[in-house]
Amino acid sequence: MNVLLRQVYSATAGLLLLTAALPLRAVIVGSSVLNPDGSYTYSYTVDNTLGAFDISSWSLEFDFAAPDWDQADAFAGGGVTVPNAEWFAMPGIPLSGLSGQDFLSLSSSSDILAGTSLSGFSFTSWFAPSLVAFAESDALGASSTLASTVGPSSAAAPAVPEGSGPYALMAAVFLAGSAFLRRKGAASPVR
Repeated sequence: MNVLLRQVYSATAGLLLLTAALPLRAVIVGSSVLNPDGSYTYSYTVDNTLGAFDISSWSLEFDFAAPDWDQADAFAGGGVTVPNAEWFAMPGIPLSGLSGQDFLSLSSSSDILAGTSLSGFSFTSWFAPSLVAFAESDALGASSTLASTVGPSSAAAPAVPEGSGPYALMAAVFLAGSAFLRRKGAASPVR
């Protein structure tokens, strides 16, 4: 047991050193919700609490050529929700994907300052969730980061119905075995 604890402490220390060596950046926290009609609502929070620069724009990049939602923000009559009237949404020019969704701040007073976060970005799509690339930058485009978050994708794996396939059989065998061993253990004398 002592060896296991040392390995856990060593791994934790290694991760802390690695984390300390990496540059601080904002994170786009994405989530998806399956709607009753089969579409997905994607919501995003820009968490800049550990960021090294103020964020004035950010983008999502997709693996499909034509998004199935109106990419303008709701204030302009589109299908993308932005936190307030100081932000707007528009079709993006992807760096590596086939299409993109851009979010831009209209003034420096509405930028996401280092040490803060901003939520309220969302849209609805028929494309299923997967990992998509995002980019974020400051007002001059001088500072930027690239990473990934959840978003719509044409390559998303199809959902596997619950209760089918080999895992359902393995779960049933495990449960039956557990019940058998429990009964056998209950009938055994205490040692």
